[in-house]
Amino acid sequence: MVNEAARCLEEGVVDNARYLDMAMVMGTGFPAFRGGLLRYADAEGLESIVARLQKLEKQYGERSSPAGLLVEMSEKGETFYDDP
Repeated sequence: MVNEAARCLEEGVVDNARYLDMAMVMGTGFPAFRGGLLRYADAEGLESIVARLQKLEKQYGERSSPAGLLVEMSEKGETFYDDP
């Protein structure tokens, strides 16, 4: 889900992380106490998420490859929110 959310941001489907997180909480029932999907990703650590996706990519192929945005943010030590 984090990977697809990052792709939505990357492709301009949604304008920012806050909008996406609100949609996930209100629309899919993602746990509000987690702050949303991308807030959760920040808390888990983007480096960790990218590493897991790369492992899945080796097992299952390209469909599991991490979104370019996730890789770029991970390499730069960035987060979706200023205060993860």
